Amino acid sequence: MTDTPKNQTLVMGQLLQMRDKLIAKRHLIPANCLSQWAELEKETSVFDPANQGQLSHSGKAMLTKHSLFRGNITDLMSLVDQLRQLNSQIKITAH
Repeated sequence: MTDTPKNQTLVMGQLLQMRDKLIAKRHLIPANCLSQWAELEKETSVFDPANQGQLSHSGKAMLTKHSLFRGNITDLMSLVDQLRQLNSQIKITAH
């Protein structure tokens, strides 16, 4: 996949969806995966809206919120794959 703004946005959306799923199921993460989750949570914390920095503008220019993420599309795809792998290790049982 090429490193274009549109592709980055699509992969970032996938990353945010997987991260949100794992945050919702964090209490079900197996003990042997907790260190992996802690690392992934730390790596993806830059995508939290609260961590996105300040809005900036000048005059009538459009507002811009700068991202703290400094990777490329390959880095994003790797994070998505790691989140998916961790998600696949979580088993939900019906009571």
